[in-house]
Amino acid sequence: MKLSGTLKFFALVVALLALLCILFPTDGISFGGVVIRFPSLHKVLVREKTRSMDDLLVTHQERDLSGARDSLEQLHHVLFSSQTRIWLPGDDITLFDNFFVRAERAQEDNAIVRIMHYGDSQIEMDRISCRLRERMQQQFGGGGPGMLPLRQPIPTFSFSQSASGALIGQSTWGDSTFSRAGGNYGPMLRSWRVTGGATMSLMESKSKLAAEHVRHFSTLRVLFNNRPGPMSVSFRDRKGGATYSETASTEGIHLVAWQMDSTTNNAVITLSGTADIYGVMVDEGYGVAVDNISMRGVSGHQFKMANFEQLREAYSLINVGVIIMQFGGNSVPYLHTEKVIDAYCQKLGEQIDYIHEACPDATILFIGPSDMSTKVGGQLATYPMLPTVVEKLRQMANEHGAAFWSIYDAMGGHNSMITWVSSGYAGSDYIHFSHKGSNIMGDYLSDVFMNLYELYRVRQRMDNDEFNKLWKEIIE
Repeated sequence: MKLSGTLKFFALVVALLALLCILFPTDGISFGGVVIRFPSLHKVLVREKTRSMDDLLVTHQERDLSGARDSLEQLHHVLFSSQTRIWLPGDDITLFDNFFVRAERAQEDNAIVRIMHYGDSQIEMDRISCRLRERMQQQFGGGGPGMLPLRQPIPTFSFSQSASGALIGQSTWGDSTFSRAGGNYGPMLRSWRVTGGATMSLMESKSKLAAEHVRHFSTLRVLFNNRPGPMSVSFRDRKGGATYSETASTEGIHLVAWQMDSTTNNAVITLSGTADIYGVMVDEGYGVAVDNISMRGVSGHQFKMANFEQLREAYSLINVGVIIMQFGGNSVPYLHTEKVIDAYCQKLGEQIDYIHEACPDATILFIGPSDMSTKVGGQLATYPMLPTVVEKLRQMANEHGAAFWSIYDAMGGHNSMITWVSSGYAGSDYIHFSHKGSNIMGDYLSDVFMNLYELYRVRQRMDNDEFNKLWKEIIE
């Protein structure tokens, strides 16, 4: 074939392919359950620019606090206009005031105020929670790893523990190794039933990833639901040699607590009787505790499975100030239409209402899913309905009185996960963060809390009328 003929042949092929790109249905053509797709002409001709991590990361900038207006303008920007912004129901900047008041007074009142961070596998191993804990305790005092289950199915890098004895796992989620307990789960939505006797060992983590402030503890509390018969709980400090013991004779929810004179990093708890152990709180001094409660594979619909009266009594006993619900990622692949998304969000709204009623003094923050990548038209891209899911979750949370924070937006939005993976900040599943990436998200979340606290402190220092006048001018 002559050169001119060859060129004409290739030109014809290219023209036919271009025509196919134009005419082929965007949703593809289905044959026997198999969908055949063809890229659009735009995708063929225009290569999407890949953003760098420098483009996506939010850099911390020192604020000019020389005047009240300057301070408020900068706080307004980072809280309500930036990539890492928060959405407050009705733009109510006082939503977290009750928590800040309690946190500021915790050491004076010899109290521990808890932030309970519920989430799916994105927070496993104490990821994200650990950074929030560190910042909160630097500001308000406290230490230790927080509330732990009697037996940890998925070990964390922050603390080491083990348990042995006659134990039956009871959980609102998980595999067949856990039984369903008719609502008897407690605030971790998972409990361990002791039938006869059991021991739990507590030791500091050997991991280099564990922060120094979680390696020691001086306050220990055991929350449990006692069954018929007495329940004996004893605690021995292997480091100092001291032993503490208490017995509960009546049925129902109990909280036994010990405050030691000095810190330890090695202790053992001995349990004798029959009871459902809801959690063991391992804290240091007084201040703020942050509990990491990871729930692999869940949708966020598990809270209403817990007995309401037991949940309310447990929350009251352990002094909860903030409840964080971080869910949505496990459901994104199955949410294909707005109708299905609305149904999912409606059920989550019911969960928020349930928690509000069980723990009325706590402020609720809902955290939406990260960006997630899947094959779209043969290329990795954000799940098509994910932005809609995030927006619907935001509306749902605010309508039910909860604040909302979007990891998807904080990452950089559409297709940001691809850059996070290529830069080592997320895993090859294009769903979960690496340790480095989860630390960034934890820092972003901590910044939200600290900026809200700074705004709270500015309001406390200013005359109320003066503040309202300035704030209204800034908003408008």
